Amino acid sequence: MPTLVLTDLHYTEKPKTMLRHQVDCVKKILDDVQPTELILMGDLMMHRKPSPTVLLALDETLKHAKKYTGDITIIRGNHDSENKSDDGVTALSLFDRDTSNRGYRCKVVTKFYIDHNKKRIFIPHYEKEETIKRCLTAASAYPDFMVFGHFGYKGCLNSAGDQDFSLKLSDFKNETWLGHIHRPNVKRNVTILGTPYTTNFGECGKMSFYGLLEHGKRNLEEIHHGPRHLCYDIEHLDASTVTFINDPAYNTYLRLYVSRLNSESLDAMVGGAVSDLNVASMDIKYKPVNIDEEQSEYRPNRGLFSINEVILEDYIDKSNSVLDREDLLEGLRLLRDED
Repeated sequence: MPTLVLTDLHYTEKPKTMLRHQVDCVKKILDDVQPTELILMGDLMMHRKPSPTVLLALDETLKHAKKYTGDITIIRGNHDSENKSDDGVTALSLFDRDTSNRGYRCKVVTKFYIDHNKKRIFIPHYEKEETIKRCLTAASAYPDFMVFGHFGYKGCLNSAGDQDFSLKLSDFKNETWLGHIHRPNVKRNVTILGTPYTTNFGECGKMSFYGLLEHGKRNLEEIHHGPRHLCYDIEHLDASTVTFINDPAYNTYLRLYVSRLNSESLDAMVGGAVSDLNVASMDIKYKPVNIDEEQSEYRPNRGLFSINEVILEDYIDKSNSVLDREDLLEGLRLLRDED
């Protein structure tokens, strides 16, 4: 009987329609697989302090899963943690239930946890990498146990494009499934599952998968529905591209780029292929303009202060900013692209 593995759902209300599309995508996966066990490997929520609407969406998802399985395990991810103190406090604890006598168990893993009966080890996200290393070392004492965790290793890029781990593949002695990294990858005994849909325009074109454990084998199954982000130059829209964008299996969030030099023709374009688009949302942005002769050749001899994902998260967590995290990270990605 299949065990379904999902990670990094990142339930969010921004943009408005995204949450409904995310929930419907996960529910369809559950209907397609009909798992007897469900493992969710962290970052179920986009924000550390989720809204009641997001919590209700998670509750709806878990109730739908109960149609097929009474065995659910949820790992705490970094976005699920109330703070960065590694104390394990998370809103996900609201869903922690053990009514095994009535056939239902939802285990929320907030600290290192070993399930000896199923030969599985669960490692939630820890800000201190040394804690993760100690957990992996402890797991190696059980070589035939499978590890599920929420972190990455050296060479992986997080959702902001940073390499925020120094763990090596050689640190992983057990067969391991990982959340946290949004793009799927399989190397040696480590499977990075990735998100079941794109979560922002920086992931445009990314393939999405869910994981299956069945008869001792691990498989990745591609997902062909749900939210997706696409980016196109407005000048390149044609009939075949519009047909692809309008695929009814997806809820498409579209970004169109237009050249500053051709912006005067935008009104004419809107009356053409753009008017045939059927998408969840669409925004139009100018393409960056690079004028070589105006770019400075100055290179400082010392390192300068730079903004990264950690600084942005600290800013959002410790201020009353109305700016959305993904909007800020999207700006950071655009700056990096221009560099």
